[in-house]
Amino acid sequence: MSTFTKFRWSDARHSSAEPYRVRATKSIETINWAALNDVAASYRSVGCTLGQQYGFGGRHVVREIVFDDNVRWIARVGIPPINHNEDEKYEPKPIHETFTAEKEREMQSEIATMAYVRQNTSVPVPEVFSYDCTTDNAVGAPYMLMELILGAAVVDFRDDHQIPEKYKEKFMIEEASISVSTPQAPD
Repeated sequence: MSTFTKFRWSDARHSSAEPYRVRATKSIETINWAALNDVAASYRSVGCTLGQQYGFGGRHVVREIVFDDNVRWIARVGIPPINHNEDEKYEPKPIHETFTAEKEREMQSEIATMAYVRQNTSVPVPEVFSYDCTTDNAVGAPYMLMELILGAAVVDFRDDHQIPEKYKEKFMIEEASISVSTPQAPD
């Protein structure tokens, strides 16, 4: 399966830091990926498969969804916080114990904010097609299925995370235009 753009998939399952490796492995094991695949396929009424690569962040794991008609989405699924307690063998608490009602509201606010920015500015923000902000679902974790926006971050191009000098001015201008983008007046 092909990958998109130059995104560097980070796989914390192979991290040298035990807490990150344990959390990544446990997160993947506890998420019902088949149920997530079914949600995506039923939403579009088109078959799909989940990419084999994972991207791990502080609060989410990300996978690519590839539909039979080659449309691509991103699945972002909540994962529990890292447990730094060696006595507990770094075993993370189950997501349903750590994902509180406040976290649900934060996720709903994030989705609403993404929709608002997408509809009222020129800032490229992915469309969220389907989501569940609870842990009481077939997937077993909060998730959102969203549009894949092609592109890559500076960190995906260079190991030093620096913008090449010849692109720095253009990058700063583009970054500034997004930062000061103002919403359009309502109709």
